[in-house]
Amino acid sequence: MQKIVQRTERASRNAASKFAKAQRHEKNAESWERYQGLVRSQRAAALNVRDARKNRQVDWEAGALAPRRDVGEQRETYGATSMYNLHAPELEPRRQPKWMHISEGDRVVVTKGREKGKIGVVDDVSKERGTVRLKGVNVVDVIVPEWMNKEDNTSGIVQATAKPLPLADVRLVYPLPDPETGIPRDVIIDRLLHVNYAYDKNKREWTDGDRLIPGTNTLIPWPEKAEVVYEDHEDDTLRITVEEQTFRPFLLHPPMPVSVIDELRNKYSKFRTRHDWEFIEKKEMEDAKVEQRKGLAKGMRTPLQELADVRKTRKEEEDRELTVEQLARIGEVIAAERVRATSAIQRVGQ
Repeated sequence: MQKIVQRTERASRNAASKFAKAQRHEKNAESWERYQGLVRSQRAAALNVRDARKNRQVDWEAGALAPRRDVGEQRETYGATSMYNLHAPELEPRRQPKWMHISEGDRVVVTKGREKGKIGVVDDVSKERGTVRLKGVNVVDVIVPEWMNKEDNTSGIVQATAKPLPLADVRLVYPLPDPETGIPRDVIIDRLLHVNYAYDKNKREWTDGDRLIPGTNTLIPWPEKAEVVYEDHEDDTLRITVEEQTFRPFLLHPPMPVSVIDELRNKYSKFRTRHDWEFIEKKEMEDAKVEQRKGLAKGMRTPLQELADVRKTRKEEEDRELTVEQLARIGEVIAAERVRATSAIQRVGQ
């Protein structure tokens, strides 16, 4: 039986090691994919800049004879970007922002790039990429593949879409009362603190908390989210039917037969920890026979082993504690010897 237990533990360790190795492999693959996405985006940006510089040089040298480039294969896609370069690559987990101080529905202002100074409403937030997308801001032409048009039942090679902006390129805009006039006015908030957040054990996630302007007691509320309205249909299952209890277990009648464990768990699996009592009894009898055989081997003793036992017994007898009678007898002998020695000293002194 011990061999079966050891085999199960060994198989569990091997399975855990393989699972950990697969997890590491998957993590490395995700990291490699993120790195490749970053390389692709940087390569595409560098290629666009290089082509623009080259075209500008050609236009300057040709003057009025500058060629048109919106012809041929680029007749309808000239100046548009690929949909694969629309979104920024995912950041490493350690480089992702700890919390997003901007949410959907907030008003923000762009502080960098060609859209600098424009104010827009946040349409989407991506913590994995560290970007925000605004409605009608930073709109670019995107080349739509043919397979996407077939899936969406749309037509058109180029589609105008808002390109996400980095989180560091936008600032929150919120109306605050003027200290002098008291009239609310839009204020650009450069920095916010995350306060009053807690961990919800039921949902297993962190609560939103509040946004606080540093150095003040001003809390910036989160934008109100629109309630999701579900439309009822004739083929929908009623809530009362879903919550109705239809199974009531009884103590005298188990819900499943005992043999169902063999269907759920392979009876001959190396990971199995539950066995039939006949199998356990058989293995225990085998273990008992092995222990009995070890006992017979111990009964066959050599002269050296017997001598070692005799010496061990003598040592235990020598090291054992004295009884009360023996201690009293030793005390009487010591007292008598002391009296005799004292008498002898007195006789010598006379």
